[in-house]
Amino acid sequence: MTAARTGLDGTHRWTQLTFVENDPLDFDLDEWADVIERTASTAVCISAGGYVAYYPTKVPLHHRSTYLGDRDLLGEVVDLARSRGMAVMARVDPHAVHRDVVERRPEWIARTEDGELLEHWAMPGIYLTDAFGGYSWELTTEVLREIARDYDVDALFANRWQGHGPGYTESTAAEFRAETGRSLPTSADPADGEAWAAYRAWRRTRLSELVAHWDRAVQDVAPAVRFVPNLGSFTAADLEPRVARSVPFLLVDHQARGDGEALWSAGRDAKRVRALHPGKPVGLITSVGPESHDFRWKDSVNAAVETTGWIVDGFVHGAFPWFTKFAARIPDPRWIPAVERAFGLHRTVSADLAESRPVAEVLVWDADERGAPAPVRDAASGVYQALVELGVPFEYVGPGSLAALSRPGVRLVVVPEVPTVDEAGADALRAFAEGGGALLLTGGGPDVVGRGPLVTELLGVDVVERRGGIVRNNYVQREPGGALQDGFGDARRVVGGTRLVRFAVPDGAGSLDVSWRFVPDHPDLPMEEVYPRSEPSDPAVLGGAVGAGRVDVVGFNVAELYWQALQADHLTLLDNLVRRGLGGRGAVELRGRGVLDVATWAGDRSFTVLAANLTDPMMMRGQRRAVSPLEGIRVVLDLDRVGALAGGPVPADRLRVRVLAGGVWADAEARVAEGTAEVPLPPVEELAAVRLTW
Repeated sequence: MTAARTGLDGTHRWTQLTFVENDPLDFDLDEWADVIERTASTAVCISAGGYVAYYPTKVPLHHRSTYLGDRDLLGEVVDLARSRGMAVMARVDPHAVHRDVVERRPEWIARTEDGELLEHWAMPGIYLTDAFGGYSWELTTEVLREIARDYDVDALFANRWQGHGPGYTESTAAEFRAETGRSLPTSADPADGEAWAAYRAWRRTRLSELVAHWDRAVQDVAPAVRFVPNLGSFTAADLEPRVARSVPFLLVDHQARGDGEALWSAGRDAKRVRALHPGKPVGLITSVGPESHDFRWKDSVNAAVETTGWIVDGFVHGAFPWFTKFAARIPDPRWIPAVERAFGLHRTVSADLAESRPVAEVLVWDADERGAPAPVRDAASGVYQALVELGVPFEYVGPGSLAALSRPGVRLVVVPEVPTVDEAGADALRAFAEGGGALLLTGGGPDVVGRGPLVTELLGVDVVERRGGIVRNNYVQREPGGALQDGFGDARRVVGGTRLVRFAVPDGAGSLDVSWRFVPDHPDLPMEEVYPRSEPSDPAVLGGAVGAGRVDVVGFNVAELYWQALQADHLTLLDNLVRRGLGGRGAVELRGRGVLDVATWAGDRSFTVLAANLTDPMMMRGQRRAVSPLEGIRVVLDLDRVGALAGGPVPADRLRVRVLAGGVWADAEARVAEGTAEVPLPPVEELAAVRLTW
């Protein structure tokens, strides 16, 4: 094995070539060598086996490409990569099989709830495997061992290995019953029923065991080789922490924007997986072609700036770049300059990021949105969208990452409209506030499982009613002389919410301040009836001290509604609340016009600000048409707060400042006064960057 073995640390730029069955007929190795050279790729992932083998496999029932002949595509690419000192990963896909496997080993094939063989949804005549059965645990294991033994690879990689539902085979049903005492759940069971909850827990354990099994299997024949599972941004939660810690890095398979996704979704994936598995390198798989729930034009390509922007937003937030191309032929080469541009920017900043860690003063509570109601999902997107627009760097915290609350420099935790938190999470949030931190709860705050409303525990405020249905024509009105009123001009009344929480403040609840109150509901038709019948009374936005810290509560679904309606007044209210939680200003502020998705990184006597330029009419829905260059952007850094995030004081008189200009680092001047450093940026295209060292 070569020195490239060290390439499994998450610092590489990956080319993935996913072969189709007839690629052996005219695969052009020189053409792909040129792609690797142009994109400055330092690692390669190549299709090897599973559904189709692209090497002369000897494993029985392992389908060898009909067109392979005497070629060995896996070996050709491995030799090319090793000659260039690249890391190499071989890809297998065990999710489907051909008819001969069905005839010989029907027990390996997934079944419908009615017991019928489960045919592939897109390809008639082939069938889905049961992820918990013998095809994964036996045949795929032998394929992985064969590749690890016979080829000079660093790792094996599995795609679509998690199955497509319970499988309903006899063996899986028996295993599940032996473990849980239950039958496998079916579509007739409630989506949130105990049967499905038991299945999800069992599935997590079994998939984690499968990853560990495959990892041991390849190391048995090649001790330096590792197994890496493909994951999605949510399915990273499918791996138990003990298993996630053992793999070299985690991959997020979110290849492009789907319907209605914002351009910042790439960065969200990176932050979410890093929060689930702290300290583990994360990569983002990007397709050069369009991805959608309804369309799969795999031979076409995205707009170039769409692909570049997706990759850039991912690595700004810590996801090393990885692109995948389906089929070796290149009928439309317009994607190559897009990847070349993005990978070139990553090459420029990656050395600095390798020695740094993401830091932020603001944390957002991350709920597992899989299967969550639409309001919870929309609230998660709404708070993300708002913080991006406000230019506020933030990271995630959640039930599995409560240690993030004790990171240096953390000042504010935002809890959007999640319905519940567990007792450990509630206790950690309270301790954070009592220790001097700020909490912002929207939607009235969650309930603590088994205990009641979190806001009652924190502020002594009773929750009298939660109105979960859509309330029309609701408004909130400013409390005269109250706080949180910057930016509203002469407006006394603004849009409220559609899901409301009514509070009662009992005597002895402490010193609370109410800044906004609900205007009493009134009809929205007939037009002559559209007026309130009484004066505002119930608190809509309130807060108070908790220990040495503070808690603010919004009594309506401001985060969900911001995603749905993008009301500017809701953004202004959130801005005021965030600034109050941060004590007036943050460690980093970007001033100027434009939408920049900001991340901050701290290293040993260094601090880096990265920002992906999302300014575009198509930011909220692909595809992006062009990059909108920004001029006049200034980065203002509070040096005391930067020092708190970086773990030590920042000497204002010994700063070296560099900025990204034309895709390369250039020295810059900072205006230092009254504890702040202001750095003007050159024109910003896809990426803005400022780096302080001292």
